[in-house]
Amino acid sequence: MQNQSTLRYFLYLLLYGAILLSGFNIESRLHVQAEQNFLLTPVFYYSILFPTLFGALMAIPFSKLSFRNRSTWSYNWRKCLVFGIPSLFVLLFPAYYFTLLSWGDFMGFANILFGNERLHFFSGIVLGFSIIYSVEEKEENQ
Repeated sequence: MQNQSTLRYFLYLLLYGAILLSGFNIESRLHVQAEQNFLLTPVFYYSILFPTLFGALMAIPFSKLSFRNRSTWSYNWRKCLVFGIPSLFVLLFPAYYFTLLSWGDFMGFANILFGNERLHFFSGIVLGFSIIYSVEEKEENQ
C-alpha cells in the first residue's frame, strides 16, 4: 500500500511539473509574439487563466470529490470568499493600471503588487485552489 501512494505522488509531481514547464513555455512564446505585434491582451489573459487553472488542478487530489457514491454537494462560500477575493484582487491588479483610477494614490502597497510576477502567479494558484477546494459534501442534519 505504501508503494502505491509513493508512486501516485511521484506521478502527480511529474504531471504538475510537465504542466508548469509547458505553461511557462507557452507564456514565453506569447511574450515574444507580443513584442512583435504589440498586442498584450493574449499575455494578460494567459497570465490570469494559467495560474488559476493550475491551482484548480492542484486542488483535485486534496478535494473530497468522489462521484462513486451519490451524495449531495454544497459549496462553502465563506472559504472561497476569504481566500478567493484577496487573491482575485492581486491577480487582476495589473489591469487596474489601465482603468481611469490611479490606484497608486489609494493604496500605499500598489508598487509592491505592480510588476511582481511571482505574487501574481501565486495568487492565481490560490484562487484556483480555493474554487475547487470549497466544494464539499453536504452534511445531513438528522
